[in-house]
Amino acid sequence: MTHPTPTPTIAGPPAPTVGAAQAGADVALYTTSVNSRVAAVTLAALADFATRQGWTVAHQAYDLTPLHVPARLRTGWRSVAHLLDTGRAAGLVVPAEHEIARNPSEQNALRAWLLRIPAFAVYPHARPHGPTPPTTGTTPFPGFPGPSAPVDRAWCRSYALTPASLRGLRDAARMYLTVLRWPGDIPTAVEVLSRLAHNAVIHARPDSESEADGKMTVRLAVAEDNVLLVDVEDPRPDFPDSKAAIEGEKGRGLMYVRLLSAQVTWFLSEDTLTKTVQARLLPDTSP
Repeated sequence: MTHPTPTPTIAGPPAPTVGAAQAGADVALYTTSVNSRVAAVTLAALADFATRQGWTVAHQAYDLTPLHVPARLRTGWRSVAHLLDTGRAAGLVVPAEHEIARNPSEQNALRAWLLRIPAFAVYPHARPHGPTPPTTGTTPFPGFPGPSAPVDRAWCRSYALTPASLRGLRDAARMYLTVLRWPGDIPTAVEVLSRLAHNAVIHARPDSESEADGKMTVRLAVAEDNVLLVDVEDPRPDFPDSKAAIEGEKGRGLMYVRLLSAQVTWFLSEDTLTKTVQARLLPDTSP
């Protein structure tokens, strides 16, 4: 069995922080995911990061919930919040702020609460320049390189359009993202691929029993500028209400991908028989 390994912590500019981080502090770790193995890998990476800062991990928790579920409704987050509120932990370490606070209003409330307690928060997987602005349809995100950067290295494989394929796909993606030496957050990339593949399984499975062997093809490609292209090609070329789906107005799958700071686009094959949904992820900005 292939076991996930923690994402290594890369030295670089300080992670985005709220409040004054204290030397030798007790900290709580938190993340959320729809996959327990991804959550475990993320917590291992956060623990490694905290240890490197000289902090003691007093508590760690995760929730198996999508990002749109309010933090106040999550059992794991409530346990973390209680430790911070009672002073049993002085700091919070979370991959990125959007895992707790989904919009500017919630983010302001979270920051105000942390400063009032007081406690500090550190987001080691967030980009120093702040969250990526949303995109409409196929309009590129500001800060993303253009689409012309050639691919430097890639991995591709086909899977049956069934839920049973998703676990093997995630395991393979985790391994090959390491092999491809992508200098970004691997758990996030695996989560993005998993959500795109799940969408394909739900929406692109063949209608007739004779087409029960329908397949999706997944591709991970690292461009020369280190942008990661995550492609899922399926045999259903139609994409009704694609703009609404990408913007989260219809369904939630692609909205979750965008909340993970990915740019989402889609396109038809040259013969118009298949479509590909693509997510683009920036690498870490550390030197």
